[in-house]
Amino acid sequence: MIGATVGGKKFRTKIMVQMKQVIYIFVIFLLLSSIAITGGIAEEDSDTSKFCITNISPIEFRPAESSTISITIKNIGTSSAYYVVTEIWIDVDSSIKVIGKSKKSIGPEPRLIGMDREATVQYELYVDKDAEIGIYYIPLKVIWSDKFEKGNIFDETLYIGIKVIGSAKEAKIDILNVTTIPEELKPGAEGVLKVQLKNIGYSTINSLKVSLSAAPPFTPLGSDLDEYIATLKPGETVVVNFNVGVDRQAESKYHNLNLQLEYEDETARVNLENSTIGIAVKGEPRIFIQETILEPSKLTTDTEGLFMIRVINTGTESAEDVKIRISGADNILTEEHLFIGEIAPGESQTAAFGVSVDEEAKIGKHGLKISISYEDTFGASYSNSKIYEISIFSSEPFIPMEYIYALIAIVLLSVMGYVIIAVRFKKEE
Repeated sequence: MIGATVGGKKFRTKIMVQMKQVIYIFVIFLLLSSIAITGGIAEEDSDTSKFCITNISPIEFRPAESSTISITIKNIGTSSAYYVVTEIWIDVDSSIKVIGKSKKSIGPEPRLIGMDREATVQYELYVDKDAEIGIYYIPLKVIWSDKFEKGNIFDETLYIGIKVIGSAKEAKIDILNVTTIPEELKPGAEGVLKVQLKNIGYSTINSLKVSLSAAPPFTPLGSDLDEYIATLKPGETVVVNFNVGVDRQAESKYHNLNLQLEYEDETARVNLENSTIGIAVKGEPRIFIQETILEPSKLTTDTEGLFMIRVINTGTESAEDVKIRISGADNILTEEHLFIGEIAPGESQTAAFGVSVDEEAKIGKHGLKISISYEDTFGASYSNSKIYEISIFSSEPFIPMEYIYALIAIVLLSVMGYVIIAVRFKKEE
């Protein structure tokens, strides 16, 4: 019995030792699992927020230019990002510099950018005047926290591309404005063409020659059509004037003229630019009374006739919707308005008004006001008037008094001749 008891105790002791080992192993397993799970969660949390650039504006810069650039980033991760900050990293030797702060907060308070949300940050950039043409990639570091309080801090580096165009030594001229004095040149007239130029480049222009190619209907006046400017600094403007005459037969429209610009920049390189400018020529019609004809030439009461008015267009454009109106012709004319229509330059038209003098018409002179109205092809209206005198005489007998007086004189002379002859015959008897 004693041996059995001792053997039982040894067996139980062995079992307990084995159980303790199993418990220890299980506890270690749980600890390792917990560590693995915690590490996995932390690693998963580190990937919950990611960013990308969705928009950059502008992307083109010129040497010696400073401008505000807007950069829009988007949270493409699976959780919100808190306390978001962006920072531009630029080498001191870079041709692109940041004006002001390079590190800025972004997003609404607490600088939060939610999942699938965007936010925009702005920086002031300056491009060195000697910057070479090309694309510059600038690092943009995004820093954020994964929680509102006591979260983990993460960062990611994105890249923005800036394109530098042009050259710091480039000189370039822009035609700002082209005007004429008067504003609208008329055929047969003279005027001044004013061309305003500006140096929009980054180099001083030397020996600028501005040449206007004048072709019909334009001719130079007083000098040739070349103007010279010694220097023109960047940003400066200059106005060159050309005196021109316009042919009388010039068509009313915008006429294109060639303008040639020849100059040197600071590198003594010769530049040649050709441009086209437009000059407006606008003619106008001019309607005048060329002749008036009254038929019969002497009007008496209770008679009829014609009053004809011939008008001519002495202008350079067609006259449209021409109308003639006569006023002050009571008891004389049968009509007071006539529509003629269109009269081309150099052509004439005749309007005939019927004349019917009433028997009660006033004897003497009558003042008739002849008014002419018309339009040009551009819709502008014109008018002019003239006073014409017309005389009304009293009605004459069927046999004119001159004839009666002549007949009486003939009769008297005949009677006197008969008496003289009769007296002679009596004396001879």
